[in-house]
Amino acid sequence: MQLRIGVVLTIFFSFLQPVSAQHTYHHGMLWGRLVLSDKITAKSRWEFFLQKRTQNIPGEKSPIEAHYVTSAWFWLNFMLGRDLKLSVSPFGYFQTNTFLTLPADAELPGVKEYRWAARLEHERKLKWFSFINRIGLDYRRRDIRFNDVYVPNWRARYMARLEKPVPGIFSKEKPVTFILSDEVMFQFGEAVRNNANAFDQNRVSAGFSYDIFRNVKTTCSYMNIIQQRPNGKDFDIANALWLVLTFDNLFSQFRK
Repeated sequence: MQLRIGVVLTIFFSFLQPVSAQHTYHHGMLWGRLVLSDKITAKSRWEFFLQKRTQNIPGEKSPIEAHYVTSAWFWLNFMLGRDLKLSVSPFGYFQTNTFLTLPADAELPGVKEYRWAARLEHERKLKWFSFINRIGLDYRRRDIRFNDVYVPNWRARYMARLEKPVPGIFSKEKPVTFILSDEVMFQFGEAVRNNANAFDQNRVSAGFSYDIFRNVKTTCSYMNIIQQRPNGKDFDIANALWLVLTFDNLFSQFRK
């Protein structure tokens, strides 16, 4: 039953399109994430994300010309069972620019944000692939008026993800894992009280991951993002290349 619900939601939001949009803005983006991780106990570990996201300037093609997001995000992960994981972020700092409408918007300052979050993830191993359901809740405080007053809001998230390891592509011992995912987000609270709708954005991605060395993994994905602007009529559609480099067992691998 859980798998069916996840598949239905994934299909629905994959076909979500701004068909009634007054204006649609298109963007090219490059997302980069460095992940540092290590175990705390046999059933818990920490992760630290350093992220940088860039976007093109309207009229230009390069996806690295303008700033979009810079962030540092700390996570604690706890295995509650063989296939159930709870993740808690006690702190995250973000500086975010909006999607650009005009070239001059690239000079605008970014919005400072502090974020706390929790996610619950369930993995089900099926015959041909693994299916992962993930629900999450972000608590955000943002300086949206640039006056050092941080206005709060919440963001609810749901992700459905398929993973399929395929051995023998680069190595007989280490498989390439192909990944297909869809994540939808909704916002509510004081900072978005005047927004026309609660819908925030939908992210569909397809890619692969591979352990290039022991404790070093790379993930490369294409992501399509549909984000609704506060007026409820205008949408941003972004095509992003998402690159992740993970260093696992950062310190424990050197312990005897």
